[in-house]
Amino acid sequence: MDAFILISFIIGGIIIALVVNIITQHNKVKRFAERLRRNFGQIERKEYDPEKAASYRGYYLNHLDDDGFYIDDITWNDAEGETLYNSINKCYSSCGDEYLYYTLRCIDTNPSKEKIDKYASQTDALIEDTELRVKLQLLFAKLGKTGKHSVFEYISLLSDVKKVPLILFYIVWLVYILIIGSFFINVTLGICLLIAWMIVCVFIYISHNKLVQNYITSFEYIVRTLIISEKAVAMKIPFYEEEYERLTELRKKLKGVKTSYLSFIKQSNRTGIADLASGMTAIINCFFLIDIFFFYKMLKYVIDNEDAYGEIFAILGKMESQISVANLKASLEDTCVPTFTDEKIIKGVDMIHPLVNNCVPNSFDNSKGMLITGSNASGKSTFLRSVLVNAILSESVYVACAKEFSFRSSELFSSMSLSDSLGTGESYYMAEINSINRIIKAKESGANVICFLDEVLRGTNTVERVAAATEILKYLTGENIITLAATHDIELTYLLEKDYDNHFFREEIRKDDDGKEDIYFSYKINDGRSDTRNALLLLKIKEYPSEIVENAQILSKGFVDTGKWQYDEG
Repeated sequence: MDAFILISFIIGGIIIALVVNIITQHNKVKRFAERLRRNFGQIERKEYDPEKAASYRGYYLNHLDDDGFYIDDITWNDAEGETLYNSINKCYSSCGDEYLYYTLRCIDTNPSKEKIDKYASQTDALIEDTELRVKLQLLFAKLGKTGKHSVFEYISLLSDVKKVPLILFYIVWLVYILIIGSFFINVTLGICLLIAWMIVCVFIYISHNKLVQNYITSFEYIVRTLIISEKAVAMKIPFYEEEYERLTELRKKLKGVKTSYLSFIKQSNRTGIADLASGMTAIINCFFLIDIFFFYKMLKYVIDNEDAYGEIFAILGKMESQISVANLKASLEDTCVPTFTDEKIIKGVDMIHPLVNNCVPNSFDNSKGMLITGSNASGKSTFLRSVLVNAILSESVYVACAKEFSFRSSELFSSMSLSDSLGTGESYYMAEINSINRIIKAKESGANVICFLDEVLRGTNTVERVAAATEILKYLTGENIITLAATHDIELTYLLEKDYDNHFFREEIRKDDDGKEDIYFSYKINDGRSDTRNALLLLKIKEYPSEIVENAQILSKGFVDTGKWQYDEG
């Protein structure tokens, strides 16, 4: 009777714990859904975190050898690509994380109108249908993330895993059955044998777990991906009909991987919406080696169908990444579907940078090349980055942060934010000429190119800089290339006025109520060349010693008047 009461209490406790867990999970999901509704249409700048990079670059790195044009590291860094990615990313699964990153760096230089229209209509539909969007987000949150590393890091190494005969696991379970049978002979002996065998299994588990732990985590994610693909198909969203058909075909290729396996594969590494079953499953696996058994059982299917899984991953990733694109579009007052023309042109109407707070919109229309001058901090570099970022977004996710944005689809290159390297011993100037040389080679390949240059050859002396920059910029013109360059060297605007259209940013000197001078920037681009300088005035405003400012002004005026530097040591 006492044993019956004890067992009843245990069963009752388990039932209560499960009920509480179900209610807790339901409330957690409900609060999460409300947060998704509330936060949609908001975007904030998030800086790059190097520690997280490995978790979302796997799919991109795994496809670098594929055909297509990829934004190289120099251009990506100039565009602050990592910050751009992290700021617009609203994904809750590794599929979405990795595919969004891949999409932003693998641009489409020959997009069809059908592809553009379909992508744009899908993101627009996600903006319009709040409840459908939230259901999709909840679904992908259940899929979750793999942690610090990409699933593709491990899949590529699966062929190196030493296989273990499955009969060994059957022997382990057979021993458990025999031990249970011993209870009918001698309970004490049975208990001792059970404890001893469980300890043996723990040691077996630990030894195998060290070898396959990371792979098991990936296999868990593979199974969850298949489950989510089935649930996504079951949602029957009309504008994803083609994707659903393909998911169904691909799932048949991976029919050897049963979704029921997920009940036994360890779930403690999930970073999405977890539940109480994770801990219980981990304990069961420790004693019965079930997750390791299913790992070896699924190993062959995954190796043989890696491409099929990769495509399922990509389709789901595209679907979730489109929610991030929809969020970007909803966060801005003006966005547009870019227009890709056959003409050599780049045009923007009220274009902004999506991550610059209160960004001043700028309009431009150029078919020749732009040479941009202006004083310090007037907006030259921000303008170049704005055009570059919008070109990347246009050729990757078919959205531009402008009322209108059109250009000839092109390969994108830049040389803007270089630095010297103590590790490689490469000087700033060497880094510059190597960077610009890759743009020259791209132009020579015959591909359509748009390039962005900021302060060409700033790492060398004035005379040789102006001479070399003139010839480089002149070379970077032609039928297949548009160059947008910013410079402080006014001489270039005269030397290259036949090759480039001149534009400039200006500032105004204003006085506050106390009569103190300050500089006001409009951040609006203008036609023509700059005729102002503000470097010395900025020194004065920042309260540098008057001796420095006044003597520098005398030196500067002397050079402008005579063309020679004259220094009076007295």
